[in-house]
Amino acid sequence: MRYGLFSDVHSNLEAMTTVAHAMKTEGADEYLCLGDFVGYYSNPVETIELIESLNCWKLILGNHDAACIGKAPLSKFNPPAAEAIHWTKARLKPQHYKFLENLRLHEEIGEIQLVHSSPFQSEEWHYLTQKEDIERNFRYFQGFICLFGHVHKPFIAEQKPDGSVEILEAQEYTLKKECRYLVNVGSVGQPRDGDPRTCYVMYDSASRKLSIRRIDYDRETTIKKTLEAGLPEYLAQRLKTGK
Repeated sequence: MRYGLFSDVHSNLEAMTTVAHAMKTEGADEYLCLGDFVGYYSNPVETIELIESLNCWKLILGNHDAACIGKAPLSKFNPPAAEAIHWTKARLKPQHYKFLENLRLHEEIGEIQLVHSSPFQSEEWHYLTQKEDIERNFRYFQGFICLFGHVHKPFIAEQKPDGSVEILEAQEYTLKKECRYLVNVGSVGQPRDGDPRTCYVMYDSASRKLSIRRIDYDRETTIKKTLEAGLPEYLAQRLKTGK
């Protein structure tokens, strides 16, 4: 099975359109979205509807999605993010709220686990950015691989049979059957690793080959629409630098 995996779209329609086309072109059999459909940018309705059209096998609730439906407090968000959530809530229609309300924190497909933030206390929206946190989280999921988003920085963490963990820099990697993995699939809509290109992951469960993909998109249009919508300029500027 060839999976197209993506996360943290954040209402960036231009990036999501580009990623959807790329995954189809690569021959994805199934699509998996790891959350944060909305927040930050100016096309929440169109973005949700585009993702719905992909008929994703599994969909995960993200913290921005949770905030829009009252399942995460706005006090945990910085001012630009909170402002964007208020803006988004005013534009979602009942069917979009229902879509978000039906999302879960955890999903699984055999040996594949899916979460938005972390397998440990997923509802607390922890950020797995430090190696010790990544190492700890291997204890909180079963199976071969756990895929997640939330930190907007793609990486592969490999736990070897002796329990040691290595953070890999490879963009393409064949997973070893004797190891276990935590993989961050990056962000479609707001990359933060210094690369402003959009990001998604392809995973072939038969060959165990995992590929982190980066492709350019029309971010100038997203920036223009963000400013025209009256959303914080800070959010528009992040798209230029990928930080």
